[in-house]
Amino acid sequence: MRLIGPAVREDVREATPQSHALLVGIGVIIMAASAVYRPIVRSFDIKFVREAAAHVRAGGHAVVWEKKNRAVLVFEKPADDNPADFGLWAVYDMGKSRFKLATSGALKGLATTLVPRDCLWIVKRRAERDSIHPGSTRKMAIDCTKCAACCHDNEVVLLEEDIERFKNGGRAELAKPPYAKRHKDGRIILTLLPNKRCRHLQRSNRCGIYEVRPNPCSEFPMGSECCLYAREDVLNLHDGLVPTDSN
Repeated sequence: MRLIGPAVREDVREATPQSHALLVGIGVIIMAASAVYRPIVRSFDIKFVREAAAHVRAGGHAVVWEKKNRAVLVFEKPADDNPADFGLWAVYDMGKSRFKLATSGALKGLATTLVPRDCLWIVKRRAERDSIHPGSTRKMAIDCTKCAACCHDNEVVLLEEDIERFKNGGRAELAKPPYAKRHKDGRIILTLLPNKRCRHLQRSNRCGIYEVRPNPCSEFPMGSECCLYAREDVLNLHDGLVPTDSN
């Protein structure tokens, strides 16, 4: 599982306890075979930063390698009113929540974040996965009710507004054991079944508390890096080049 979190500010964005779970798996959004256009990830040497910028402006994500062990993820500036922005979730997938807007050079106006050293393999794998796809974006269709990968082995942190929604919906017990537990750091987290499946995920792969589901579940974007990782990890489904020992 990989840490994720929401963002707030204009030039440097940082996590706040307002909208997302802290780990990769979240809930099912009920939709059948919905199509999205996701960014294609490409790797670029720093010498080709202009080409990287052009790729991002066309809708893709770029990993710009400044040195052998130093890379920057580049993506379009997220819209302030879009918590499901693919760029944000590409950052969350690396356990980060902060990014900056470049103010000069070829990347001016684009969002950038330094890739943690322990996540270099993640961005390498993204680029390898997408190496067989042309262009800067890719249309893909996912039927969430046939997937539900994000509802396994996850950690959904309940926010105050989620707990209030439970109360208003007549399901106040959802914020208490056995449905939820308080972590030692004070966070209230939905509990999983022994097989690591969400307690509220029905056999039909539909959410049993859909009408009052937490914000992290309703905002989890289909086709994001977090979604793709969950599908790979839980279902062994790869939207691109399948990893092997050689790659």
